[in-house]
Amino acid sequence: MRKLLSTDLDGTIVFNAAISREDLDAMARWRAAGNLLVPNTGRSVSALRTALDGSHLTFDYSVLYTGAVLVSSDYSVLRASTLPDGLAEEILDLLQGEDGVTVFATTLDGDLQLYDSLGSDTRLLTLFSRASCTDLLGRTLVGVPLRIADAALLARTQAEIEHRWGGTVTVFRNQNFLDIVPLGSSKGAGLRALVDLLTAVDGPYSGESIEIWSVGDSWNDIPMHRAAAHAVAMSDSPAEVTDACEATTVSVARLIDRVLAADSGRSR
Repeated sequence: MRKLLSTDLDGTIVFNAAISREDLDAMARWRAAGNLLVPNTGRSVSALRTALDGSHLTFDYSVLYTGAVLVSSDYSVLRASTLPDGLAEEILDLLQGEDGVTVFATTLDGDLQLYDSLGSDTRLLTLFSRASCTDLLGRTLVGVPLRIADAALLARTQAEIEHRWGGTVTVFRNQNFLDIVPLGSSKGAGLRALVDLLTAVDGPYSGESIEIWSVGDSWNDIPMHRAAAHAVAMSDSPAEVTDACEATTVSVARLIDRVLAADSGRSR
């Protein structure tokens, strides 16, 4: 049976803007064994490129924008869902004037920063270009990420967005971020949709059975874990995340080596 590893990026394989040699080598062994590697992240197309730049990591497919977009290994879009027109402007009105907040907007061709009272660091500004609402004209949005420093304001904002726009969007919390994505999107829904595409009659793995493994560290990974046959949380994950998984791991490399060793033992 072919295996697919769906892995979160930040806090799972990306630490301090880099991927360790140990994890890179393990993921290469995973693919060399005939298995599929699928980054599953809230990042956009351009932000995924930035995260992997210089690492030489090769993946098979990726689930992006918290499940709203599926891409192939060359970043070609296989499927995309979008947000209603005007949503980013309305959310900006909601948060305008609040301290400790950054409002972003993500599109298929670029990432924008619309408002910042938090003070974005250099790393974030390499991902998001400063922009205004006029820059949104004629552009289709896939996500609206919010960075909110105060936990109470984050919770109130999530509740208000779900109250106002719950019929058109889904909101996920990821540490001190809220990711606002098209209704029905999640890392789990995107993962299931990808497997359906791969195993369809005209898909590259038609007629095959794919066993899904997942690894991640945050709340927005829980739907991904629920879509997997084998869900594994990073050892420092919040309790809600570990409770949704069958095991924990200190690194992706350690998980991969454990799974490959078990496969090798069964084949003897």
